[in-house]
Amino acid sequence: MKNLLEIRHLNKNYGSFALQNVDLDVRSGAITGLVGANGAGKSTLLKLVLGLLPPDSGEIFIFGQDAMCDSIALRQRIGFVQESPTLYSHLPVRELGRMVASFYPAWNEAAFKRLCSLFELPLKTPFSKLSQGTRMKTALALALSHDADLLLLDEPTSGLDPLVRREVLELLLEVIQDENKAVLFSTHITSDLDRVAGHVAILKNGQLVLAGAKDELLESWALVKGGEELFSGPLKDRCRGGQRTELGLTLLCEGAEGIKRLLPSDALLERPSLEDLVYFHGREPEAPCAH
Repeated sequence: MKNLLEIRHLNKNYGSFALQNVDLDVRSGAITGLVGANGAGKSTLLKLVLGLLPPDSGEIFIFGQDAMCDSIALRQRIGFVQESPTLYSHLPVRELGRMVASFYPAWNEAAFKRLCSLFELPLKTPFSKLSQGTRMKTALALALSHDADLLLLDEPTSGLDPLVRREVLELLLEVIQDENKAVLFSTHITSDLDRVAGHVAILKNGQLVLAGAKDELLESWALVKGGEELFSGPLKDRCRGGQRTELGLTLLCEGAEGIKRLLPSDALLERPSLEDLVYFHGREPEAPCAH
């Protein structure tokens, strides 16, 4: 495996929001999930990678090349789907396919027709007349039809019904059967990443708080539930977030191995879900639960 995308010390400041010192690798042959709440910085990061926004500082390399260079050949190897696709609103789906095909030497018309059939796209309907979910399916069909080596997908399953969501995820798994290709998939729907992502990166308030192989991350963290004594005991040094409720404390703790011997006999130890990592990491455990 090799890195198809490398991000180093990336910063972008809007005043009210800042993406801060992000380092991220996207490896070939894998789906990397970029996960975080709405407003965490996922869309900003993807726009920086694509050159749609200029960074304040930092470096981005795509296929080993500086992403800031205006290389048509490099852009032709990237497929992109934005959260709210706009495209050319007056063109019907079939004409959009013909127009996009002219930009990509590797355009595969047979693949486009197959995806249009799979997604049941109305070929003669103008893009502006499509529902949000059908617009997303159209954008996905376009992005998946020119043999891109790197797919950058911003909330691609948003607005899709469960059946189509599953079909999209299966298509992404097909893409990475070619170990020279990679997918960076931003979402706030952690169940999608549970199904397909091999690596995850968690953004919170513009900062990359965790990144790595998904299974290794989940195995290295623990969710501990118990009484008030948890937070005053030896577990406090391992705590990286949590929550107080009327039932007691829930703490997200680093270093799952060896934690059990530190726990009171009545405490519960659980393996966290990806959603738990996103929700609890950095959350002040002394703050009461909002009702």
